[in-house]
Amino acid sequence: MDTGITPLTPEQEAEQELETRREGYVHRVLVAFDQFANVVLGGEPDETISSRSARAATEGKWWGILMSKFLDLFQRDHGADAEAGDLERAKEVESLEEDSGTLPKEKAGPHDGSN
Repeated sequence: MDTGITPLTPEQEAEQELETRREGYVHRVLVAFDQFANVVLGGEPDETISSRSARAATEGKWWGILMSKFLDLFQRDHGADAEAGDLERAKEVESLEEDSGTLPKEKAGPHDGSN
């Protein structure tokens, strides 16, 4: 079954990550509204509806396939691009939080012998 999702090449993913880092204020506000709507509809925080739909499509869910094919009418590979964008935004937030100075630099894990 065609899911409507075409995986990105490493080059395409890097290009999408660069585009995400260059997003302007208005685009970031629109993404925030998209993420809000996604949460209201039962999705994960900080994930766009497009990214959620792409993941659902790869899992074979009919609504994800339908939404992904619909979004591809407006932008080729929209779902995969959205996933790359969501991931890049998450990496940027993670970096900001790690550099804030309020979190420990190294976290002790359950298997690192520090018990």
